[in-house]
Amino acid sequence: MRNTGKTAVLLVTAFEPFDGAATNASLILLEKLKQQDWEGRVVFFGPVPVSFDEAWPMIQKEMAKYPDIEGVLALGQAEGRKNICLERVALNWKNASIPDNTGVQPRNARVIAGAPDALSTTFPWQKIGDSPDWQKSYSAGTYVCNTLMYQLLDWSRRENKIAGFVHVPLLASQNADKHFDAETPRMKDEVAVAALTRIIDFSLETIDTRLSVTPAPAAPRKGRDNPPSV
Repeated sequence: MRNTGKTAVLLVTAFEPFDGAATNASLILLEKLKQQDWEGRVVFFGPVPVSFDEAWPMIQKEMAKYPDIEGVLALGQAEGRKNICLERVALNWKNASIPDNTGVQPRNARVIAGAPDALSTTFPWQKIGDSPDWQKSYSAGTYVCNTLMYQLLDWSRRENKIAGFVHVPLLASQNADKHFDAETPRMKDEVAVAALTRIIDFSLETIDTRLSVTPAPAAPRKGRDNPPSV
């Protein structure tokens, strides 16, 4: 039977602003997604510090509050990208061109000593289907986003869970943030929310399949209109 209780099985996270910016697209979207009714199955956490040393421990502390968590989906901002990017690979490599928010700037360092050079996401992004608003990506960079993704994937393998990372582009609502070049591509907030809603729904479907339950037809959630097709 379907798991329809108020058990949180998915944690979604987002980062704080960094590099002098006043906003972070991932955090803006997290706040919008929190307003939807996820039937108690999704919990949201942010802002996560843009810190090589502090991001993962803080998320672990949050995860400990929810013993039934089966997956983590981390969101991050990728300035310059036009679409939402479903990241497929994390590198065991830290090589920062700018310091993180605590002033740490690792160069040519491993994320986890003795671990594999790369790990693939444990979300089956190949099954989500195509959309004009997202694409599969093979590079999460070598900054804090990649480090967190690698740590999440290492955890997911050890604990037999699922984990993944999604980069989002700048948003139209960030036009007032003077840190970003006005010519940098932007995505409409409502389009990004609709796309991420589908991605989170897919994540829940993936968890249901892993738990050997039969998902019931999805009904419109309270507090939101049916999202536009993406």
